[in-house]
Amino acid sequence: MQENSDDYIKQWREEKLKDIECRDENIGKYLKNNVYLEDVPNDCLHHMNYKERLELASRLNNCDFKIAKPYKKKFLSREHTDHDYHIGNCDGQVLVLRRAPGIWLVCIFLSVLCFPAGLGFFFEGVFHGPNWLMPVALALFFIGPWLTYKLWKKLDWLDKIEFNRHTGLVRTSHTLLRRPFYVPIEDVEMCEGPIIQAARGGGEMATGGLVLTKYPAKFWWRPTIATFGGMEKDHWTAILKFMDINEPIHEDVHESIEKHYKKNKNAMGTGPFPESMKKYLDAEDKQINRFEVW
Repeated sequence: MQENSDDYIKQWREEKLKDIECRDENIGKYLKNNVYLEDVPNDCLHHMNYKERLELASRLNNCDFKIAKPYKKKFLSREHTDHDYHIGNCDGQVLVLRRAPGIWLVCIFLSVLCFPAGLGFFFEGVFHGPNWLMPVALALFFIGPWLTYKLWKKLDWLDKIEFNRHTGLVRTSHTLLRRPFYVPIEDVEMCEGPIIQAARGGGEMATGGLVLTKYPAKFWWRPTIATFGGMEKDHWTAILKFMDINEPIHEDVHESIEKHYKKNKNAMGTGPFPESMKKYLDAEDKQINRFEVW
């Protein structure tokens, strides 16, 4: 077991070193072609102040905003500590967070339900018949979980909260009783909840949620959006850093952008890679060929 682990680590290091060498060679090529340091127009960004973006969100929501009452718990700081730039799935234009519990919980419930249902059909077919119950039982056992996984992949976008750097707006996820709505990033705060301890040393999970300081007037109460697995302060402030159009996208986010470019998928998974971001990538190398990405 130890030898297999050492071999895996050695192989991972070799692949990582090979990737770094390839990137360095590509950057040399971009410098030689005079594209690495070339300024690219950032006209894809919104260039609107907070008031203008609040009015835009009101038009998209078809209603005005109202100010929420003071929140009981303290919000996390919005000042970035430079410790962590992990922000999740990001294509350079949009990054997404997944709300909890969401569609994934429904799909897990359906997947678990397949086993007792398949077991019931199996024993019914064995002791009472008819014979067609046996293949139904096998289908529920083996095909049922696979189908629920495919269902989750198809509907996963419903759970995603969209942070759009090019508009400065946040689009909330779908819920059973509420359609998505838009709000400026300045009116979204992060509140860290308690740590949930699992029984018998099974680990722990942070809790937290996004809290709105303004919300659409058509709602009777302020929506609070629970995030999947909670969020750490560095994660949240890195997202705020991404939404700040006065600074280029941090280089640690470039790898996520390149992954979405290779798959030709946007961060939401609902369409192709954003056209506005293609000017920052080399079509042959599938790598960002600019020093600064806006």
